Amino acid sequence: MINVDQSLIFQIINFLLLLLLLNMLLYKPIRTILKQRAEKMSLLAKEAASAQAEMAQKDQDYQNQLLQARKEGFEQKNSYKLQGQEEERKLLQEANQKIESQLAQNRQKIAQEVEEARKKLSGEVASFSQEIAKKILGRTI
Repeated sequence: MINVDQSLIFQIINFLLLLLLLNMLLYKPIRTILKQRAEKMSLLAKEAASAQAEMAQKDQDYQNQLLQARKEGFEQKNSYKLQGQEEERKLLQEANQKIESQLAQNRQKIAQEVEEARKKLSGEVASFSQEIAKKILGRTI
């Protein structure tokens, strides 16, 4: 049987003091450390989520810039290609004009030389025909 006497009161007081001391020296510091750790973990999780969102945004920006750079490069390449084709067309046109001019000059020169040869030969035709007749007939005409 349990006797209720002075020792029970001392044991209750002793138990309450022990709870108070344990609470002050052990439980509160552990709970504080656990609370700080939970807050730190929460903060780190938020920072990680923020960093991940920032990384996703930077990746999207990078992809957009890369796409824009490719588009600009393609447009510039087409521009250079068109410029090259236009330059080629101009050079070919100039070369054709130069060739046509030289061809016309050469034709005119040949025509002049043919005309000069005809004039020269027409002046010499009479002497050639007299010589041929002399050789064929064997006498002078």
